[in-house]
Amino acid sequence: MLVWDGVAWAEMSKYVWTGSDWQLNPGFAVWDGTTWAWDTPPPVEFPAFSDSTSGSFTNSDVATLRLPDTLRFGDLVVSICASHSDTEPTPSARAFALAPEPLSETEFDPLRAAHAATLDPTRLRLKTSMFQWTPDMGRSVSWRVSGKQDTNAIVMNLVYRKADSTKLPAEPVVDYQTAMNTDRISLQAGTDFQSLYVAVALSTELTGNQWPEGFTSPRESFGRFGDLQVHMMTANTVGAPASPGILQLDATVQQLAVALITIPGKPNADGRGVWILGDQAASVLGKTTILE
Repeated sequence: MLVWDGVAWAEMSKYVWTGSDWQLNPGFAVWDGTTWAWDTPPPVEFPAFSDSTSGSFTNSDVATLRLPDTLRFGDLVVSICASHSDTEPTPSARAFALAPEPLSETEFDPLRAAHAATLDPTRLRLKTSMFQWTPDMGRSVSWRVSGKQDTNAIVMNLVYRKADSTKLPAEPVVDYQTAMNTDRISLQAGTDFQSLYVAVALSTELTGNQWPEGFTSPRESFGRFGDLQVHMMTANTVGAPASPGILQLDATVQQLAVALITIPGKPNADGRGVWILGDQAASVLGKTTILE
């Protein structure tokens, strides 16, 4: 990094005087939303779920959802929009920064990780945007959705800390499966690092669900009871590649889809994996794992 010395741009001093001794110059601190930070947190193998927001939007052309207040510089955001209509949701090219009226807007591309999928043979539509958050992106994410009568969209913003931002995928959804007129579905095998499962259902009476044992941080956003609306449920787990179990719903739904998203992490420097109880591929004694 260069600094202006009053005459020209020059390299920053390598050492600074603290008042008692010389120390390496840490550079410039950045406000991460909570405190002053010198750098983003180093990535870990299993990025931790931090916080989320969710909302259901009916008869709206634009669905704008605030990002969590706990969001910090360098966090990974997975914004998901699910709908059931003839119009596919489209990620807005802007994030709206919270500011006194009139509302200020900050140009912002959801980076290279915007992915759209119609979850055939259902009419459920899913779009995801995965990006590393910086303060100039604003505090909310907007999606263009169908404004037709009696259609709704569910939006969730999920935040993960210490993900590997150098591995953001071009298509966050790595796999999906569907079922019709059912109250359960066998989940597909997970992937490496942290696996995020996103279940989307079309139903008039869904009010609850149960993820298999070992899933963490479940989040749900249900549509209005009695109306044929979209519902979204998410949870996280680690381990691969066997199916982690069955997602059980409390009502039979007309259409159900489960998408799988990988939250990228960074393998251990020693090249050795982490023992995961129940992982039938990477944690088997005598084959892939040796206890020391």
